Amino acid sequence: MLTIATGFATVQFANPSFLILILTVLAVATWLVYYFIQKTNPKDFLRNYLLTIVLKLLLGGTFILILLHLNKPGADTNAIFFMTAYLLFTGLEVGFLFRRLG
Repeated sequence: MLTIATGFATVQFANPSFLILILTVLAVATWLVYYFIQKTNPKDFLRNYLLTIVLKLLLGGTFILILLHLNKPGADTNAIFFMTAYLLFTGLEVGFLFRRLG
């Protein structure tokens, strides 16, 4: 039963209409955060990192709301893909920062 549900969900959510745009925006945002944190003073690391998280959430929310408004029939697919990619890029960012500060 779980395999059938997973197969159905994969096919249904496999083709977001804004795939390249979402990946590009999230990759650039992650790179900018990493670059900004690399250049920041270690004393201000926590404050600056929390600021970047808030900005990413606000700008990412605005971005996905615009995309959802532009393509209402594909809203589910785009939203699920955005959240998955957002979590993966954030995990990658945290992993690199953790290794840097180790």
